[in-house]
Amino acid sequence: MFVVNSDETIEELGSFKIIQKKKGYRFSADSVLLAGFALPLSQSDTVIDLGTGSGVVPLILAQKTPVRNIIGIEIQEGLADIAIRNIELNNLSARIKIISGDFRELEQLSCLGIKEGSFSVVMSNPPYTAAGSGRVSPFSEKAVAKMEIACTLNDVIVSAKYLAAKNGRVILIYPVLRLQEMLSAINDNKLVISRLENVYPEQGCEVKRFLIEAVKSQ
Repeated sequence: MFVVNSDETIEELGSFKIIQKKKGYRFSADSVLLAGFALPLSQSDTVIDLGTGSGVVPLILAQKTPVRNIIGIEIQEGLADIAIRNIELNNLSARIKIISGDFRELEQLSCLGIKEGSFSVVMSNPPYTAAGSGRVSPFSEKAVAKMEIACTLNDVIVSAKYLAAKNGRVILIYPVLRLQEMLSAINDNKLVISRLENVYPEQGCEVKRFLIEAVKSQ
């Protein structure tokens, strides 16, 4: 039986429900955009979401696709606990597995059964703000999710390449202001860009995010 704590709320997520904090870390539209950019997916796809937070991307993929094997990994124990309860709440334990751990620890992942080259799709909504710049959120979970405190962009790309199968897709969302850093990290790790799209929040508004897909060709 799942538990909802006094500082949490249950909200609608399409046909599913999601437990979130009332204050502090809450998923944003960027996670929804990231999940949508991965479509279509087939039942045979294997997907891993690096830094899954409350598990929103796996939940959306389970709702919109027939994929049967989805893993979300989250370094923050509190968020991993919420993600686990979200999977239980929606009776998706047969399709989604949440792991509390650090995706940078590749040997540890191997011990958990997450092997090199195991996934046709690797996804992430990485921290957007470089360490030492910008305002740090007073909520620790939100701070780690938004700022490069626990991992850097290159950490994400290195782990994504390791986990992706040959011809597997790496899919990310990131700020336009850091586009060149993203392109450099992808190039340095010998991934091949296959799609790049700007996110337009509203007509006439400045573009702040982009979605990118790269392929592991070797």
